Amino acid sequence: MTSTELSYRSNNDLRRLNLASVLQIVHLSNGATRSEIAAETGLNRSTVLDLLNTLEDRGLVVQSQSTGGNEIGRPSITVSTSNKIVSFAVLPRLSELDLAVVGLGGTIITQARLPLAKGTTPREAAKKASDWIQKIRSTLPEGTLVSGIGVAAAGPVRFGKGEIRFAPSLNWREVPFVELLKEDTDLAVAMDNDAGLWCSAEQKFGVGKGHKNMVLLIGVNGGIGGGSVVNSEIVRGHDGYAGEFGHMRISDSEQLDYSGIPGTLEAMVRREDIVSTLGLGEVGDDQLFTAVSQSKSEALEKLLKTQTNYLGRAIGILLNIYNPEVLVLAGFLEIFVKLRKHELLESIRSQSLHFSSENLEIVTGTRGSDLLAVGVAELGFQELMGSPLQAVLTPA
Repeated sequence: MTSTELSYRSNNDLRRLNLASVLQIVHLSNGATRSEIAAETGLNRSTVLDLLNTLEDRGLVVQSQSTGGNEIGRPSITVSTSNKIVSFAVLPRLSELDLAVVGLGGTIITQARLPLAKGTTPREAAKKASDWIQKIRSTLPEGTLVSGIGVAAAGPVRFGKGEIRFAPSLNWREVPFVELLKEDTDLAVAMDNDAGLWCSAEQKFGVGKGHKNMVLLIGVNGGIGGGSVVNSEIVRGHDGYAGEFGHMRISDSEQLDYSGIPGTLEAMVRREDIVSTLGLGEVGDDQLFTAVSQSKSEALEKLLKTQTNYLGRAIGILLNIYNPEVLVLAGFLEIFVKLRKHELLESIRSQSLHFSSENLEIVTGTRGSDLLAVGVAELGFQELMGSPLQAVLTPA
């Protein structure tokens, strides 16, 4: 290769990296000014303008003059990502299939919750998801472009391989779900663990934004998962299985979790126990929270006291390991923050080193399950974010 060819390749690579960097800033900021982008990238204003114009020509960003700009002598131009570029989010879970269309700007355009019968096979679930995707594509506005599909797996994932190792609530093992969905949709598909995706979404867009060290625990209909951020990086582990906090053994009880391990956090703090104690059927987290807050049941009070103690024990272990700035409790675990925070803190402090929790902030998740859908859709945008001009965009 000649020096001219090397220089050409080098310049192209640099431009691709600069385009990706600018797009990432705009995407994560939910709107940034040109001057803010220039300051963050270290690029001069004319280079930033050229990059933004290129991204706008591709339909990825929108530049608009904002009102009340504080730049003397020139208008303030705000740049935002375009919701005409979309990704699909697919979340197969216990008894349901959650689906959404999410714009590059983080807006949920439409979503659906479809029932999944017990014993549904991976092939049947993929077909159900692809049928919905094909149907909804025809309803999207003209000019909409599809970047890809993100999938949240309710269990460990062979990271980068597109395989679900084990989804206990669905009884799926060693499932090439990405390939199944690719076959049915002919779109790019990427997959990761659901709790890890929620953790990543909280770090990028939610209560974890700006925090370098964070731990998240999420409780859903089918178990407890989690994730951690250390020095601003998601902890993945050697094979990508880190964050399975629901399987920490915290009790001598022989009660099993969904993976068959006794005495774990997931075994001792169960959403279905709360639901059955209240005599409820299928309910969402908002309905469950309302029912719990209004209940006068002594049996529920006894159950929640026990669960609070176990949850505090698990959190104490995590604090001793990670010493996070912020702890996020999401899904049905928000009940323990909103209704039993004092008791929870007492349990945590009695079962952890006191200095591990003295500066801890405990918060609930952001935007409920909507944030998870946004986080899952991020997987469908990852090729585009890395190569804004080369990534394939498919007309809806």
